[in-house]
Amino acid sequence: PFTPPIVKRLLGWKKGEQKEKWCEKAVKSLVKKLKKTGQLDELEKAITTQNINTKCITIP
Repeated sequence: PFTPPIVKRLLGWKKGEQKEKWCEKAVKSLVKKLKKTGQLDELEKAITTQNINTKCITIP
């Protein structure tokens, strides 16, 4: 199965020892939801910069 680049980048920030398959499924679901609302870029920006001044992300 194909894993989109954004999913791979977000999985790179995973912490802990969660099961890889579960994490990938959860991130794919999150990416799908945030794409619909246009917040995916904000999520990636918030995670990669770890800046408190990024916009809030709401998960529908």
